[in-house]
Amino acid sequence: MKKIIPIAAGAAVAAIILGLVIFMNTSNVEPKAEPSTASKYIEANSLLKESLGKNQIKMSSPIKLAKPDTISKYCTLFSSPEKQKLVQYCTSTELKDANGAFLGNIHMVGTSQDPKVIMTLIQTDSKMSQFDSVKTAFRTVSDTLVCDCWSQKKPGNQITIDNWIEGLRDFQQNSTQTHSKSSVLNLEGKSLQLELTRNNDGYLWQFFIYL
Repeated sequence: MKKIIPIAAGAAVAAIILGLVIFMNTSNVEPKAEPSTASKYIEANSLLKESLGKNQIKMSSPIKLAKPDTISKYCTLFSSPEKQKLVQYCTSTELKDANGAFLGNIHMVGTSQDPKVIMTLIQTDSKMSQFDSVKTAFRTVSDTLVCDCWSQKKPGNQITIDNWIEGLRDFQQNSTQTHSKSSVLNLEGKSLQLELTRNNDGYLWQFFIYL
């Protein structure tokens, strides 16, 4: 039985803005893996699986989606139909902690050859009991797919990525709004952004890397 976080979003002029995302249990209808020769997706998912495993987070093999109907259901990124057509390919993996408890998903979307956006989505309870897993997952994804250079570059004057994540947590917990997001940081030519949404299950964390 797998869980997947479908992506539902709108697009701003220069940035992708993700709307409220809900968990969906796909035990009844699970998307089938589709054949792929997209080597960059394969390489990125393989590197992530290895790196996350070293940090006690289990990542499943990717579900590969290339058909319009499955992309529409699980990888809708833009509210504009014309812009959504740019999403030609999507992979999704499931994350679990060391005890086998579900944490969230990593989605990659883009052209059939190149991923353009990496999304790591993790649901925590209202007490953020899984907060250490959030930091570990986001840090590992950044180190693996961007660079292991945060402490040297200090994007946005953030000393560590953990400080950045903790800052958004503190802001959201003291806010009356249900949704908050960080400023966009630039690291090694890539754009990074965090979003945090309060929902019925607690908090939904979203980490985006725009390649």
